[in-house]
Amino acid sequence: MTLDNLTNQEASVLRIFIVRHGQTDHNRLKIMQGHLDTQLNSEGIYQAQKVGKRLASIPLDGILSSDLKRCLQTTQEILRLQNSTWGNIPSTSALRERNMGKAEGLPLSEALKQFGPKFRDLGESREKLLERLVEEWKRIQELGISRDYKNFLICTHGGVITNFINHLYSDLGYCLNPSIREEQLRVPYNTSITIIDVNKITRQGTIQLFGDTLHLGTTLKIVKDQDLR
Repeated sequence: MTLDNLTNQEASVLRIFIVRHGQTDHNRLKIMQGHLDTQLNSEGIYQAQKVGKRLASIPLDGILSSDLKRCLQTTQEILRLQNSTWGNIPSTSALRERNMGKAEGLPLSEALKQFGPKFRDLGESREKLLERLVEEWKRIQELGISRDYKNFLICTHGGVITNFINHLYSDLGYCLNPSIREEQLRVPYNTSITIIDVNKITRQGTIQLFGDTLHLGTTLKIVKDQDLR
């Protein structure tokens, strides 16, 4: 795999592309989103078109999106450039961002003012988030392996990606590609690409790419406010 050619051609491997949704006005204004059903802004649509162009040559066998608009819109832009014709986008609430309780809809500064650092503990716990993500991950793997898929696309959220990738690495024994450092496993940028390879026989996983944004002009754009979701 190279940054210019991300396609998996190995029959024994299921490659899962995880794309964060494009920018929303809530992202831009530093407002906590969680389960709020926000839409892409013009920059977010542009970002989605750019990542769609980058992934256009990859023959996707399967797709799955969070059921929130910002992910569905991002997935739609990606699929516009795919050779295959897709009908309705498969989606699930299991890939939603973490529910943030009373912090949802508040600017980050206001959440800190009202609740202090404990605002991070409002709403859905990390344990509950990981519980639903692990179940969905198992289902995706079983689907991909049973149908002999090679390339599968997921579109989801920043908090989902950072929590789940860290769980795969720290708790489930997934390997890191040597080009990735553990400290890089933080909230990734809008429309960033993360790639995980799963061996269909052993089920051993390798995180091959994390938070890559080459389609936006640089390999790694950084989210400065890591508390934002």
